[in-house]
Amino acid sequence: MNDEELLNWLDRHHVDVIRTHATSLDGPGLGKYLHHDKFFKCLPKGHAISDIALFSNINGTPHMTVWHPQREANLGDIYLRPDISTLIPDGTDTKLGHCICDFTNNAGESLDLCPRSTLKRMVAEVAELGFEIKATYELEFFIFRESYDEIRRGRYRNFTRLTASNKAGIYNLRNAYLAKPFMDEVIKRMERKGIAWEGWNDEAAKGQLELNLIPSDPVSAADNVVRTKQILYEVAIDLGMAITFMARPGAGYSNGMHMHHSLVGADTGEAAFFDKGAPQCRSQLMTHWLAGLVATLPGAVSYLCPTVNSFRRFSDFSGSPTTTTWGEENKTAALRLISHTEKQSRIEHRVGASDLNPYLGMAVLLAGGLAGVKHSLNPPDEFSKVAWGLPPSEADLPRTITQAAECLKADELLKEVLGSGNIEYWAKTREAEWLAFHTEGGDALGHKTSFWELERYFEII
Repeated sequence: MNDEELLNWLDRHHVDVIRTHATSLDGPGLGKYLHHDKFFKCLPKGHAISDIALFSNINGTPHMTVWHPQREANLGDIYLRPDISTLIPDGTDTKLGHCICDFTNNAGESLDLCPRSTLKRMVAEVAELGFEIKATYELEFFIFRESYDEIRRGRYRNFTRLTASNKAGIYNLRNAYLAKPFMDEVIKRMERKGIAWEGWNDEAAKGQLELNLIPSDPVSAADNVVRTKQILYEVAIDLGMAITFMARPGAGYSNGMHMHHSLVGADTGEAAFFDKGAPQCRSQLMTHWLAGLVATLPGAVSYLCPTVNSFRRFSDFSGSPTTTTWGEENKTAALRLISHTEKQSRIEHRVGASDLNPYLGMAVLLAGGLAGVKHSLNPPDEFSKVAWGLPPSEADLPRTITQAAECLKADELLKEVLGSGNIEYWAKTREAEWLAFHTEGGDALGHKTSFWELERYFEII
């Protein structure tokens, strides 16, 4: 939109206030509520925010001992530059609008650490190869009868999962029926914001739901994830309930965020992963792409499982993959291929925890695939059996936040695509998170989720 069109849009939708929206490195949403005059006048550069918004841990503490090359030496301002193509009315609050933003410096240049800009760079690199990407996410979360205030007052011990049975199950319609009033409101607000969805269901754990979004381009898909997570939080607040995207807030199955993606020809629109004449209908492109995902998987875990709590998912026979494996329709492997039909041809990445940053999670996935194509890599043998309960081996995924950070720092393929400066900075922030866990009250020897994790991640993630 040009200036006149934007002013007409604001007037036509009766929008007086615009909420800007970006994500920190760790994933929580951040931004400002701006009067429409201020929003308009600050374009195209956007509005200033303190750089600690991007250079802090999830608890809001600035990373004073970890420094990125682009960071200002004096803790100055950076900017949130609105992407006007994402401007939408709220649909519930009649005077409110929303706009997704990218982080820039004072000169208007994109910051390398900006999660959304990182994903856009990966999409652009795929486009240079002549392909477009279709991607989507599966959101898993827990829902509780109590409010956040009640849960905090009970020190995270007294909360009731919204379930019809204390037995774990999956696709249970009685559990789903209990959650339907909550989800009806969520879906209503999603549709008012133009967020398309496929379906939702009761998941394997008590009080756990899964919500699946419609495939789109990766940046729009990630935008829809951060908007949907905010909607879920707001509905919980309005109904006096609580939800969490913590990977494992308690005993039982945990939350993941599986990512599906496929490539299509930019000019033809044909499925690039599918080749009717190839073995298993897997194109050469798919083979190289898959090989890159496998080769970079140990390092990618650092982005896919960003918190101490993320790694509590890694337990055999509990739904989460534990090994660097791939297989056709194999849901116990890290990478599940669907390759026998052209319309369904895709790869499902099953490692990600629900607390990942959707921009960075998809970016590291694409970076791995790009590395595989650029270096014509070939994957290891397909794993056709159950990939749980295996003897310890080099194929095991990293099991702690620091092990994953070490794997990331050692990954030359990801450094080549994502940039060594970004990777070094991210790895150091994960090491800082581990140090905080050890020095601020986390139980390093305990097998249960600690109060430190619940207090740090339960609401904000």
